[in-house]
Amino acid sequence: MFPQFGAVTADSLSRASSLVFRIGTDAHLYDDPDDANITSLLDSRFESDKCEALKRLLALIAQGVDVCNFFPQVVKNVASQSLEVKKLVYLYLLHYAEMRPNEALLSINCFQKDLSDTNALVRACALRAMAGIRLHVVAPLVLAAIKKCARDPSAYVRKCAAHALSKLLDLLPQGNDDLQELVSIFLSDHSHGVLGAAAVAFKSICSNNLLLIGKFFTRLCEALPDVDDWGQIALIDVLLRYVIARHGLVKNSIMFSSNATIAQADKGSITMSHMVNKHSNFFEDSPSNFIVNELMFKNYIEQHEEYVSQPECTNGTIDEAQHKLNCLVPTSTQNDDVSILLMCTSPLLWSQNSAVVLAAAGVYWIMAPMDEVQKIVKPLLFLLRSSHASKYVVLCNIHAFAKSVPSLFSPHYEDFFIHSSDLYQIKALKLEILSAIATDSSIPFILEEFQDYIKDQDRRFAADTIASIGLCAQRLPSVVSGCLEGLLTTALKASTSNPSSLDGEACVLVQAIMSIRGIIKQNPVSHEKVIVRLACNLDAIKEPAARALIVWMLGEYCSVGQIIPKVMSIVMKYLAWSYTSEVIETKHQILNTAIK
Repeated sequence: MFPQFGAVTADSLSRASSLVFRIGTDAHLYDDPDDANITSLLDSRFESDKCEALKRLLALIAQGVDVCNFFPQVVKNVASQSLEVKKLVYLYLLHYAEMRPNEALLSINCFQKDLSDTNALVRACALRAMAGIRLHVVAPLVLAAIKKCARDPSAYVRKCAAHALSKLLDLLPQGNDDLQELVSIFLSDHSHGVLGAAAVAFKSICSNNLLLIGKFFTRLCEALPDVDDWGQIALIDVLLRYVIARHGLVKNSIMFSSNATIAQADKGSITMSHMVNKHSNFFEDSPSNFIVNELMFKNYIEQHEEYVSQPECTNGTIDEAQHKLNCLVPTSTQNDDVSILLMCTSPLLWSQNSAVVLAAAGVYWIMAPMDEVQKIVKPLLFLLRSSHASKYVVLCNIHAFAKSVPSLFSPHYEDFFIHSSDLYQIKALKLEILSAIATDSSIPFILEEFQDYIKDQDRRFAADTIASIGLCAQRLPSVVSGCLEGLLTTALKASTSNPSSLDGEACVLVQAIMSIRGIIKQNPVSHEKVIVRLACNLDAIKEPAARALIVWMLGEYCSVGQIIPKVMSIVMKYLAWSYTSEVIETKHQILNTAIK
């Protein structure tokens, strides 16, 4: 009867419940964090006032407000006896120490004193604050603090020390052996929490000194499932690089198969024993020159053919080419190091962190035998349920896998069907994957799905779908005739809309003719009637880019078959008549066709 009272009551109840949940918390600081005189509270002799002021400052920082002007008042409170105040001061200093290093330097004595505090959290915060002071004069003091904290009884303090080690790299003179010695100490730590930070420090400081990893390889592999998520990613990278450099590729792995042709080409000039011996010397004498890592990861991302065609590879000396070939020395499937790494990486394929899953999948893709690579499929498909950003990265990796081994994902083609909520970039990747994994048994269902995509209001996505149809027809001869007929129908239907630009239907029309051209290129003799049909509809097709494509096909295949040569004279008369009204691109193609 009185709906306005109901609305007021609901609003009141909502506010009341919100207030109840905020009782006993500091949530009120976010309502108006600047409603008190923070400066006077920081200078108060009462610890409760200082706490209130510091909490308000942290609330402002959380909201993106710059409060570095309070730095002098905050830094003097680092000597407070209150543990709560000290923690809040360090949170503020960790945020601004790098921005105000000269003022933070005034409290360096307090930081050093707190390194001996009984509370592990205070010791860790003091070390992190010291490492945040980016001054060369402080670097020796920070190095001494890290050496002290490297043997701290608290694993958390040792972990912070390992992370702080990376910040010293650009402040200390190059070739400092103390840093590598500390990395070795952290890698030998018995705490799994420290090992992840140690792997990050190793990658920053001495990433090419893989002999250091060899001392702890087995223990690092066994600890891998228990390291924190982001530490697992760094550790997987380090362990994988070590295994590749030390043992080469597994003999029946996908990576070895993709590079087998190169090894076969030079087999006559380089014996296997020579390769193994030379590879061993390479590992022991030159730990800083691991070309194999670059080769493997470029192969994983770009395919080997693209990599070897780059100038640094093609213009290299014969010795360099042989040296890279030596990096491909196969290892037996029974190699202990490879088996341990694969066994310890296997649980990470089902990690909750998608980055960890991708890193583990990379290990299996590069090092696992062909029959074990199948393990990465379901974990990767499960990741497609994650956020849009994660889904895009996962699809990029799946796309790389599917191009090399389509059979891995062929049975799961339905997982790559488009959803209405997918972003355009995700839709485009799914289309590329579907066109790569389509088989004779799945292509009818995929093409049926594509028919709906062509009707989508996003014409750019519809054009991408047409491109995928063309790719499917080029891969699977059984659907060529059906795809050609459908593409012709789509092109002629799009031409009736008389587009004036490469937007909307014009984009669909041009892509349809490009797909037809790609299919015809494989067997021009069998498809001369398609070329004639396109020529007959030249008058209806007004889009300049589409007309230029059709004229190019007429010139390229002017002598193919029996029908095209007969109609060329009529087509050339029409093109000569319309020549003055054509755009420059089409004019060029008309001239080329006339010459041919």
